[in-house]
Amino acid sequence: MLQTAVFVDDISQDLDHSLDVVQELGVDWVEIRSAWGKNLVDQDDELVGEIAGRIHDRGLRVPSVSAPIFKSRLQGQGEASTHMFHARERDALQEQLALIGKAARIARLFNTNLVRCFSFWRLGDDPSPYWTDIRDALMQAASMATREKVVLVMENDFECNLGSGILAARMLEDVDSPCLRLLWDPGNAFFVGETAYPDGYQRSKHLIGHVHVKDAALDPQTGQPRWVALGSGQIDLMGQLRALQADGYAGVVSMENHFTPQGGDQEAGVRQSFAGLQRLLDEV
Repeated sequence: MLQTAVFVDDISQDLDHSLDVVQELGVDWVEIRSAWGKNLVDQDDELVGEIAGRIHDRGLRVPSVSAPIFKSRLQGQGEASTHMFHARERDALQEQLALIGKAARIARLFNTNLVRCFSFWRLGDDPSPYWTDIRDALMQAASMATREKVVLVMENDFECNLGSGILAARMLEDVDSPCLRLLWDPGNAFFVGETAYPDGYQRSKHLIGHVHVKDAALDPQTGQPRWVALGSGQIDLMGQLRALQADGYAGVVSMENHFTPQGGDQEAGVRQSFAGLQRLLDEV
């Protein structure tokens, strides 16, 4: 049986309320990027310790530190971001690498060895002009992760340069480090036009260290992808979940919800998507 997690900050920035909802849903695992309006890597150690304590006091566990490492500009190219899920903008490579040390300390508080990273803000459909720079940065990050005794899991984020399973797999094979694995997100792969399952998954499954799920569909009016309640979109999530189980995936599947129902709020979207995930898991 696959283990599932919910992102608490998809529910609310009020940590205690979000944890109440998570326990009502019957989930044993949670992921968290931010609390009380601030990214974890921008919180001081004392406050992060308090967050970890509140999670553990409820008997909940954290599978991965959802850090924003390399969700930044590559050598200053592209637009800056100040969203709390991305942390403060730090363009310098050394500033980004320094986040690994902070995230590793958080990982120890959370009793996990997985730390998320990315592939820099997307600079176009073809990452080949930037391939060497991205690879070299990831190699340095993997070396630092080795020293910190954590494993970086790079998310195939549609807003970043390696959004598909195919590109992400090529890069991770190029870096070739046991401390750099894939955070597979079929929803992000769909957003960049990849058939997430089976195509992206089959190409990258040997590299997967962690999994996120959300759902999407093409808007019938615009033809552009949009987020929908989990289980109602065009991604073959049933096939994906069955494949993960059949292939012996032993990690956690974290539901990351970007869907907000019309007239509803973030919490309503999480509840609706979690119900969809549960229906899928019942059939898996």
